[in-house]
Amino acid sequence: MSLPRPLVTLHFAQTLDGRIAAPNERVELSTPAGIEHAHRARADHDAVLVGIRTVVIDDPLLTVRACEGPQPMRVVLASTLGVPEGARLLRWTSTASTASTTSTTSTASTTATTANGTGTARAQPAGGRVVVIGAAGRALDGARARLEERGAAVIVVPADDRGRVSLPHALAELHARGVRRLLVEGGAAVLTSFLRARLADRAEVEIAPRLLGDTAIPAVGALGEAPLASAIDLREPAVELLGGNLLLRGDVAYPD
Repeated sequence: MSLPRPLVTLHFAQTLDGRIAAPNERVELSTPAGIEHAHRARADHDAVLVGIRTVVIDDPLLTVRACEGPQPMRVVLASTLGVPEGARLLRWTSTASTASTTSTTSTASTTATTANGTGTARAQPAGGRVVVIGAAGRALDGARARLEERGAAVIVVPADDRGRVSLPHALAELHARGVRRLLVEGGAAVLTSFLRARLADRAEVEIAPRLLGDTAIPAVGALGEAPLASAIDLREPAVELLGGNLLLRGDVAYPD
């Protein structure tokens, strides 16, 4: 039986040759119009999600700043809970009331804890609650305690067969916390995992007219053993201009 989950939209910027970054280096691909669109997309969703590599390399705030709108929950997939101490999203957090809940899924127990923040918000409006999701058997107790002290909520779900966070269980936990629309911004491993698991419903891709070559990081990795048999389409695609870039959006259609 499938677990409940929110509607998932993938949102990312890439080059003409499908690259999103240089190795271990941030590459700015979005135009000002693209940034505004991305922030509007954040405001239109209940939560925005990235993987730990995006936090380490890009150090994003994951807040709505380029337009008016509500601040979404900010979710990080981090199997070991290894969010860097100086991550900006931990500095700009809203203060949450202390709460502790335990929920059981069909395959394993999952636990979530929220602790008070430490007064880190300054002049800038605070972002939404930070939620870090780790994998059972890999999540470190010390890292959990450190995150909770900084005001983040920590959820530990079962690991998949590669020792990473089980996406179906992570999505079920977010759904249980009121997330009905989830925006997934990357990085490449996260985007690929959502597509391979058939958990992405829509995609919005900002395309910059640049070429980075095959030494740069592709937006999406292997989707299956047979490339044609595992190809994924965008149904009823729409295109619009975002400054000098293109935005391609549509519903994700998986092969039969």
